[in-house]
Amino acid sequence: MQHESRVHERARCHLAASVDGPRGPVRGTCTNLSLGGLYLEGVQLPVGSTTRVTVEHPTLGRFQASAEIRHHVGVPKGMGLSFMRLEPAQLALLQRLIGTLAPA
Repeated sequence: MQHESRVHERARCHLAASVDGPRGPVRGTCTNLSLGGLYLEGVQLPVGSTTRVTVEHPTLGRFQASAEIRHHVGVPKGMGLSFMRLEPAQLALLQRLIGTLAPA
């Protein structure tokens, strides 16, 4: 699906990730990532809710940020998240992480 309002270029990836669900961490796979957010496959939380997302990179380590669930996709199950209030250190790590990935 084409999103005309997208501001940030997405990068394809296949990284272990998790979100804080109502009963603890829920694991999924981050399949694309940008400075504005990510797509998490295998997980769905309510649209409009906020959570903490963690992405594990094999060499750069763990990226964590607060995010809002923006939309769901049914097959395969997944959701798009938008980052909220990234600190300068978070943004720097995210930029380095995206730099290791292929453009979507």
